[in-house]
Amino acid sequence: MRREITAITYTSVAHFANDGNLLVFPVLINYYTALHVNFIILGFGAMIYNLISGLVSPLIGRFADRLDRDGLLIFLGIAIQGAALSLFAFAFLHLRQVNEIVIAGTALFGLGQSVYHPIGGSVLSSAFKGKSSGTLLGVNSSIGSVGRSVVPLILATLLPLFGITSSLYVIALYEVAASLVVLGGLSTFRRNSSSHRKKPEREMHASGKVVPIIYLLMIVIFVRSIFSTGLYTFMPYYFNSILNNSNLVTEAISAAFLAPVVGQILFGYLTSAWGGKSVVTITSVFAVLSMVLLMLTTNFYLMVILLTLFAFFVFSIFPILIEYVKELTPESVSASSNSLVWGLGNTIGGAVGIGLFSLLYRVLNVSLADSMWVLILIGVVSVVIIPILPRRVTLAAN
Repeated sequence: MRREITAITYTSVAHFANDGNLLVFPVLINYYTALHVNFIILGFGAMIYNLISGLVSPLIGRFADRLDRDGLLIFLGIAIQGAALSLFAFAFLHLRQVNEIVIAGTALFGLGQSVYHPIGGSVLSSAFKGKSSGTLLGVNSSIGSVGRSVVPLILATLLPLFGITSSLYVIALYEVAASLVVLGGLSTFRRNSSSHRKKPEREMHASGKVVPIIYLLMIVIFVRSIFSTGLYTFMPYYFNSILNNSNLVTEAISAAFLAPVVGQILFGYLTSAWGGKSVVTITSVFAVLSMVLLMLTTNFYLMVILLTLFAFFVFSIFPILIEYVKELTPESVSASSNSLVWGLGNTIGGAVGIGLFSLLYRVLNVSLADSMWVLILIGVVSVVIIPILPRRVTLAAN
């Protein structure tokens, strides 16, 4: 029982700190553009951190499976993000070099973001066996959702008191402190502590069989993430184009992204009960539908409601994917499998979505709304290809 409590407690601290940073740079886009920083640089920076995170994540996953020192790796990932936030703050003090500093900060941020999701998911899958794991993954992920909403809100609260630079430094210091807490809590945790014996033959065969299935899941999530990440990254910018009030936009975004706090727990439970394919289908369909409706209105309150629904379905993906991967793979390669789906699928797909939006909007001069509609069409494609995924009954036969 102590092992389970340790895992859920300190991975939750890590998830809060890690996901608390996800909306910081999208929010900062409005503040950088107010200082006339080139939008293409900002879009490229957002693409860079997703690209680096996605490419490095599979390497981190394989290394984590061999090293089995998850607490140390999670500590490094979150501490690196704290350093990246310091660079984002530093950029406001040195506007002549702002482009170079922003790109350096996003590269460092991407490196830090490559760590938690595949490794944290593997820690929880190892600590909790059986059907309860989906719900507990949801609880853990919902705490990450709280961080994702609360940290930008804290930033908006600190801004009038300390200014943008000092406010970012405060959050950076918090990230470093949180990383030290995680290091202390998970320093002795080992996924393979119960047995270092040779893998059973059945598990070795399972590992060979699931590789094609993992790549199918990776493809579906890749296409879905082009749609979802491309849109949510520039959603504060889109809202600001209508409201012209950066602080109000930050507060609205923070409120909307509280929805996954409930969604993570609900969909984690449903994934355990119904299987990954069913829940991926439900969340994908309603994420696309909510965004279609959002684009058809300019009423601020209705936009916030629809953005809340979008966040509810899109940002509940972590427990769904981790539990679904658990259905497909043996524990011995869980971090590697998680990193393929999360890193190459979710994160690299997100980088492509950001790059595509930036290309359409700033290079090809497609309107802001039409650029978003292109990504929504890709979201429709992601729903259409879901039937290639296996159902859980197929996996049981393996």
